Amino acid sequence: MADILTDIPGKTGRFWGDHTTLVGPVKPPSWLLKWAGNRWAHNLTGAVAALRMFARRGRCHGVVTDGGSSGMLFAWLQAICPWGRKPHVMIDCLWGRSSHPLAHWLKKVRVHLAARSVDRFVVWSSHEVEDFALAFDLPREKLQFVPFHTTLHDYQYEVRDDGYIFAGGNSDRDYRTLVEAVRPLAAPTWIATTRPDLLSGVEVPECVRVEGTTVDGFRRAMAAARLVVVPMQKGTLRSGGQQTLLNAMLMGKPTIAVGRRWAGDYIDHGVNGLIVDYEDPQGMREAIGRLLDDPDGARRMGEQARARAADFTTQRCMETVYNLVKNAGVEAARGQTGPRSLPAT
Repeated sequence: MADILTDIPGKTGRFWGDHTTLVGPVKPPSWLLKWAGNRWAHNLTGAVAALRMFARRGRCHGVVTDGGSSGMLFAWLQAICPWGRKPHVMIDCLWGRSSHPLAHWLKKVRVHLAARSVDRFVVWSSHEVEDFALAFDLPREKLQFVPFHTTLHDYQYEVRDDGYIFAGGNSDRDYRTLVEAVRPLAAPTWIATTRPDLLSGVEVPECVRVEGTTVDGFRRAMAAARLVVVPMQKGTLRSGGQQTLLNAMLMGKPTIAVGRRWAGDYIDHGVNGLIVDYEDPQGMREAIGRLLDDPDGARRMGEQARARAADFTTQRCMETVYNLVKNAGVEAARGQTGPRSLPAT
């Protein structure tokens, strides 16, 4: 058995799968989804995984969980029953800010209790270190920015140029601004989302196709686009879009990202991509026009994007997470406290 327990799947022959022991269940069975509904089915499945990791922790060096129900419950169990505590790193801390004061206070209580167990909360955007610390009153040394990674392993797709603009995803997307940007351009655009409510009340022009697709289809559609736009909403506590951005860049697509506070972690503006401000249809229109009007420049930018994204491998990301939990164990044994430096990868 590997010395790190996790609820995050890996594959044999790759770093994460070879260096960790998966404790499931990872996904709820179909009968539970039908009986309890999606939310409760995932919560119950996460609870089972958390209890199993807690029961098996004595035989491991440390634990890495996601920030969902299994990771939070495991952290609470270690906080309440601290004997035999193991180093714990939590990734995918996809936390939002609750609009109601009481709801936000309860979320802070839950996060604070988890922080008694968690050595590091890993975030995918550098601004989240400061923003999460302020929103949840966490010590900044508990939060660690680790760049996200590409996710094109095991997918089949053909990189080509079918002449359309591609944007996709459901979480925190601002498709209204994208539609207003392309409306006067009449540029063919595919918005791949299964949430048409994100465009509720918007008159969608004929040049814009709004149609969801499968996980495989998403990557194939992106690979066939002329350029990719990652239009994110303004005002969210956390920042998403990293996976779509990095995959598009690795495909060599000239890419436009909305939001300097997160996209700057991955893009050198004007070199390997373009960054525009939130809710700025004119700025987005100019960025799209720049790439459409200069195919050679767009191609060079795509080549630079591919070279940049090649550094953001899954192995590099997960080795960093692995080293965080290993180093937490070493420091705990030495009785060290306070900020810890990010291990080199």
